[in-house]
Amino acid sequence: MNDLSRRHLVTGALGAATTGTMIAMTSPAYAASPPSAVDLTVRIATFNASLNRNAAGDLVRDLSTSGNAQARVIAEFIQRTDPDIILINEFDYVENGLAATLFRDNYPRVAQNGAPPIDFPYFFTAPSNTGIPSGFDLNNNGVVGGGDDDFGFGLFPGQYGMVTPRQA
Repeated sequence: MNDLSRRHLVTGALGAATTGTMIAMTSPAYAASPPSAVDLTVRIATFNASLNRNAAGDLVRDLSTSGNAQARVIAEFIQRTDPDIILINEFDYVENGLAATLFRDNYPRVAQNGAPPIDFPYFFTAPSNTGIPSGFDLNNNGVVGGGDDDFGFGLFPGQYGMVTPRQA
């Protein structure tokens, strides 16, 4: 399958990733030859990694080396599942994709417990509404401020974000 066809399948299937743990899709609309000659399977996964921390910057600190036990387990899961694209939830957003880059370079690209390394040269991450003050007493406790009064619950902007790495 050429890269453009694979990219269209991955892009079209991204929304499906939020509904199940593992989904395999095929699309004869992109087949230039008989299905037996071209494998159009795209493996999509979603995983709640709980790679969220209590303070901004803590995730970058934890992913700066290859020794974080939680990140190693998550990387091994990803390696054994071998998805083409994966939505990783509860992954703190860090500007410029720094946390996503550190995770990719120090964990999935390194063999974990005998699982083969996996490369995700591309990823998407974006700011979320978590940890952003609303200016209103949304929880009706008489005080404006804190995670319960933010647009999305969070102790700092970007807590409980997400990242979507994909293979080439």
